[in-house]
Amino acid sequence: MEDNMDRAAFSKLIPGVLRMSQIFSEHKKLQAGDQFMIDWVPGTGTVITVKGKPQGEPFKEPEFFNALMGIWLGNVPADWKLKDALLGKPA
Repeated sequence: MEDNMDRAAFSKLIPGVLRMSQIFSEHKKLQAGDQFMIDWVPGTGTVITVKGKPQGEPFKEPEFFNALMGIWLGNVPADWKLKDALLGKPA
């Protein structure tokens, strides 16, 4: 997240980052067929679902969703090949 935003913007998202970190820690390993979903629901916020179960209350800030998407789709993605695949670019 930090690689795709300035420090001031990132600092506002720290509570959500800590909560998201907890969710990732609780679900370190997924099996084939398991789903980890990140959805933006207008009027609700970012809903995280793991194996069909919502993970706590939605993250209300649209900035948090944008920052999460930046991990995979931002100017400095965690994995360029994954970004290209998500955007439908040929390998």
